Amino acid sequence: MTNEKIDRIRQKLYEQKNRVGLVGGRITVNEYDDSKENFSASINPNGWDITLNVRKGFQPINDKRQKAYARVKKIEDGLETILLHVGGLHEPAHWELPFGSERGCPYDVYNHDKILEAVKSALPTDKQSHASYVVNAFEDMVINPRCREFNGDFSGQVLFWDWEGIKCEEESGKKGFTPFYEAFVKLNMHLFGDNIDKSLLKRHYTQDKRVDEAVNKTVKDLNLAERISDTGPLFDKSRWVYMAGAFTKNLSNLLDVTPTERLSAFSSEGNGDPNEGEGSESEPKPGNGVEQKTRTREGKEEVSYGRYAGNNKQSPNFTSFEQLDSLYRRLAKAIPVNVEVMSKRSGLEIAPLTFRPFDEEKDDPRRIKASKLYATDEGLRFGYPKVPLVIEAKSKVQRRSFPDFKMIMIDNSESMQSPISGSNAGNTKFIPWGDNSKYHFALLGHYGIENFLQRQQVAQYISHGLSLFSSQTRYKESGFQGLDEVRRFALNPDWGSTNLDAKSIKNALNGRESFVLSLSDGGIGNWSSEREEIRKLAEKNYFAHIQIGDETSFTTDLKSWGVPVFYVTKGEDLSKLMVDVTKKTYDNFTHGAK
Repeated sequence: MTNEKIDRIRQKLYEQKNRVGLVGGRITVNEYDDSKENFSASINPNGWDITLNVRKGFQPINDKRQKAYARVKKIEDGLETILLHVGGLHEPAHWELPFGSERGCPYDVYNHDKILEAVKSALPTDKQSHASYVVNAFEDMVINPRCREFNGDFSGQVLFWDWEGIKCEEESGKKGFTPFYEAFVKLNMHLFGDNIDKSLLKRHYTQDKRVDEAVNKTVKDLNLAERISDTGPLFDKSRWVYMAGAFTKNLSNLLDVTPTERLSAFSSEGNGDPNEGEGSESEPKPGNGVEQKTRTREGKEEVSYGRYAGNNKQSPNFTSFEQLDSLYRRLAKAIPVNVEVMSKRSGLEIAPLTFRPFDEEKDDPRRIKASKLYATDEGLRFGYPKVPLVIEAKSKVQRRSFPDFKMIMIDNSESMQSPISGSNAGNTKFIPWGDNSKYHFALLGHYGIENFLQRQQVAQYISHGLSLFSSQTRYKESGFQGLDEVRRFALNPDWGSTNLDAKSIKNALNGRESFVLSLSDGGIGNWSSEREEIRKLAEKNYFAHIQIGDETSFTTDLKSWGVPVFYVTKGEDLSKLMVDVTKKTYDNFTHGAK
């Protein structure tokens, strides 16, 4: 392509991007000599950058049938049409088309995860490796009619499928689409294709009766209108799980032959995994960004919170730890706490406001203002600054002013599964111990403390410890980079009796200057034997305790030793208090810090 053509295509893409409602983001058009694919496209949901890659010399309008198709469709530039339709319409449509319409599939990573679950449930065991490919096929089937409805024409996508058929024949030596892909294309043609579209693609159709049976059954089961005029019903998100399941069940037997064709401009190696990339090593990995975002921390939080808020069970597509950890990260962000950077205050003199005559006996001659003169009984005197303009300045407190070690001690006895008040532990479908249990709010507080310390830029400089005590006292410690292991530890309570091993706590503290926050909902069963050692530890460290419920002999002793003890009667108060106590304690370290 000439630079002029690239500029023209890029300009049209920007115009289309504005029409779609994508605000911001760059459009990049690259041409490669050694590209594996004729064309690939990607969209990055973080900023909405669109990248289009083209193999040098690729001409989508090439043979007799394609030229006839182009004449009827009034296509002046085949490459431009493919780039605009597949790259500029299809890829954004996975999110929304146009933005603000809520017509997109999967629309977000939460719905993508639900669709993936439905597909996996419907696939036979021996075909589970095709799950990602089938998911992408279903999502494409939903959005492609919308692209035609929105734009009035979607011939670029038809040309793309035609080229996939040509490539399949070249690589396999056999004429025709693979069975699953043929069914997929025919379903799309049923939904939005006209006779001209079908005429071009029929050269890739086989005489496989199983394909037509699968297509007809899917059309019937999903009530798919031919040449659909209003795509609204396709975007009923409440039906996607059923639709994806039926789609998969009806087409799964066609997967005996592994599809080699790409579903759209980003699918790689026929498996729908955008992480594998395509083309030369110099090319960016293509994708619509959905699967990539699903694997990010933000994506996992979105999936986990969506399932929890929707009263659904955990997703089979992630580990239980990933989902619980993501959910508590998300929920902890909502804990209200007045957070400002820990700092020390000092006055900074920037300018004098008024002057007086210079006093030879007490004033510094270096501060004389020569331009200011005063007449006195002793003659003329230079001016001297009298009242300075002072502003208050803040400076970040250095991390050496904080304890090197932070340890949270959480009671994980059986009673921590019960609510603070009442008898309902809350929803246990997603959170095993219930979202109204004492342990739930204790975990929220634990995650809230980590969130607070990270926002203060303290977390990366200290060691982090967690002690869980019940029938036994367990302990886990890490630096900032290993916090996932501490969180994994927190999410595996053992629900025993309420005992405390002081020796374990002493070994964990290891003589370090430490901040220790403990939490319990009752008395310590073995308190009499551990009392003296805990007293010594409390005297040597910054110790605080939160008690759920009434006073015990444990809390009475703590208060007599000067340890701050706080009482809570509501779950929300518990998690907020844990963060507030931590904040107050660390704020105290700023006084007199240098």
